[in-house]
Amino acid sequence: MKKSLLCIILLLFVCTVTALPVSAFAGEESGTVTMEETVVTASRLEEPLKYSPDSVTVVTAEDIREKGAQTVLDVLRDVPGIAVAQAGSFGSSASIYVRGTQNAHTLIMIDGVRIGDSIATDGKMSIGDISTANIERIEIIRGAQSVLYGSDAIGGVINIITKKGQGEPRVYLSAEGGSFETFREETGISGSSDRISYSASVSRLDTRGVSKADEDQGNPEEDYYHDTNISARIDARLGETAGIGLSVRHSESNMDMDGGWPFADDDEVQDTGITTVSAKLDQDLLDCWQHVIKLGITDTKREYTMDGAFNGTYNGTVKLASWQHNFFIWEIDTITAGFDYQEEMGDSRDPYEHVSEKTVNTKSFFIQNKLTPFKGASLTLGARHDDHETFGTENTYKAAFAYRYEKTGTRVRASYGTGFHAPSLYQLYSSSYGCPYLKPEESKGYDIGVEQELFGEKVLLSATFFHIDIDNLIGWNWDTWKYYNAGKIETRGWETALAFNPVEWLRIDAQYTYTAATNNNPNDANNGRDLIYRPRHAGSVSLNIKPAQKLNLNLDTRYVGKRYRAEDNSEEMPAYTLLTLAASYEITERFEIFGRVENLTDKKYQSIYEYGEPGIGFYGGFKATF
Repeated sequence: MKKSLLCIILLLFVCTVTALPVSAFAGEESGTVTMEETVVTASRLEEPLKYSPDSVTVVTAEDIREKGAQTVLDVLRDVPGIAVAQAGSFGSSASIYVRGTQNAHTLIMIDGVRIGDSIATDGKMSIGDISTANIERIEIIRGAQSVLYGSDAIGGVINIITKKGQGEPRVYLSAEGGSFETFREETGISGSSDRISYSASVSRLDTRGVSKADEDQGNPEEDYYHDTNISARIDARLGETAGIGLSVRHSESNMDMDGGWPFADDDEVQDTGITTVSAKLDQDLLDCWQHVIKLGITDTKREYTMDGAFNGTYNGTVKLASWQHNFFIWEIDTITAGFDYQEEMGDSRDPYEHVSEKTVNTKSFFIQNKLTPFKGASLTLGARHDDHETFGTENTYKAAFAYRYEKTGTRVRASYGTGFHAPSLYQLYSSSYGCPYLKPEESKGYDIGVEQELFGEKVLLSATFFHIDIDNLIGWNWDTWKYYNAGKIETRGWETALAFNPVEWLRIDAQYTYTAATNNNPNDANNGRDLIYRPRHAGSVSLNIKPAQKLNLNLDTRYVGKRYRAEDNSEEMPAYTLLTLAASYEITERFEIFGRVENLTDKKYQSIYEYGEPGIGFYGGFKATF
């Protein structure tokens, strides 16, 4: 039955594309690969993407809609340089490896404000619960960004930017149902006036899912997952020279996560609550002087029960304050300088250990100078000083250069920078496993890239080589059962991408990443071995077709190469390829139907060893706008 349905779907997809008359496309202008986007994350102020010296990917709300991506993790899986390892599907915890670095080495932000779980083992918040509802764009900046953002930004930065309402007030309602007893509902509102813009959404997901402990190991139970996401943003102009903004995001989830030893269908349940609030004031003090004040707080709470009995609770809070100044000197120089303050608080309690309430703060000063000596060229120099309450000071710096030759559509860029990652509260103060003498992890790395437009901007090719060395890596000592500064790792590789937009109705996006992430500690028995769950080869191809003005079809193919699950590389995870087909049709301007088929070939695979993943899934729904 599954094979018959798959054949029918593929046949309809091919026939829809090939059976269209030539006249359907006659007279249309050829498509172009636009590079006029702006990016705000790479330099902490808005700049044209095509002049950025960093390796940047921007995923827009339209990209998300076309692919039918439901979570931020779904979006990140197709981004060059990123590998995702998730402990099963539907909200499970996940590790994000950017350029082969650790999960803790990527800074995640919402509307420019850092989010995190201060009491998590590595201090990172799993983003498996964050839906794509009310997201305008996601900016992914690869490479060391500690000069502007401090700790964690060794591999890069992911900035999730909420929608800014525009135009007349609109309300929408969306509902979807499908395989694994999955139901998703979403409603929202957005709009703007002369001085105020606003957007808000509420989404709900309920599913029976599949067993977190893979059914191939004899675990047939379906593990449920329930999740509610609330997002709101409001911006207001205070006269001609000042503006304020407030952004709030909250999620609550309940999940049967399995557990126990051996890993099986035990009744272990996780309840998670995450609330993030950020506020911003920007003001032009003079024609050449602008300042920005940001305040943010993230609260996380995780509770665990096993067979209905208490099994642990973890509470974490991250508070931030930032005061940034931008000085625009004529049209050739921009100086950005400021002060950041961060305070992490947390406590935990479980049957085996605890963290009594602890607080650690970090005070930081940074400065960056971006010089444009002549048209198309930019030179960036930056430095930062961080003062951590526990381990002391850390200094980082960065230099970057970019040049775009408009006549040929060629851009070359290069950067060199250092970064660091502070040990988490848990690693420092866990009663059983912590070590208060841990040093920060330190990195140095560089990348060199080139981009080329061809055939009147119908094609955009890019390639980037990267290399990162990390010292004082925090690891686990099996002899002492404590965290310690274990040693060194090295990552290097290539990120390549192709964007091909020959006509308005057809777009092809492809990316391939080669990553060699290895243990580089000569005193370790695993020296020279690949780090676990980092595939050397990964890539994706997305084919987007608009055979009619109101119909959109997207076929996404994702390849994840083999990777190791044991540090001595004795156990290997097989490669796999996943296909997703998504379609949408606007019946009227205000009513749209959509559907998608995930894991189109019903592939059996695992992202993390022994964790179950769903087979083929069918989903469909509608969206009504009022």
